[in-house]
Amino acid sequence: MEFEVDGVRVAIGKAEEGKDYAVYLLFIEMPETQHHSFLMKRGERILAKGEIAKYLRDSNIEGLEMAAAPPADTNAVVMFRINTEYDVLEKIARLVVEFLKSKEFL
Repeated sequence: MEFEVDGVRVAIGKAEEGKDYAVYLLFIEMPETQHHSFLMKRGERILAKGEIAKYLRDSNIEGLEMAAAPPADTNAVVMFRINTEYDVLEKIARLVVEFLKSKEFL
């Protein structure tokens, strides 16, 4: 699934689906940003992808069961698991974009 959030291109890919849950990887187009394992670097700024996951966990989104740094071999910015009874993909994407803007990565 691909869409835009505040002019930023976002893609969400399903990694796993089970009974009443799904795990997704969230990708964001970020020119001039390099991904190094669990870190992202843009110019002199460095951000751990786990900080994005913590921001999502702290946001208390109903239906969000887990948020973590994505696998180190991907350019995803976060991995999360949701209860499929809730439609929160766009809300999660908005929060991630908001967080990355606050850290001057977008």
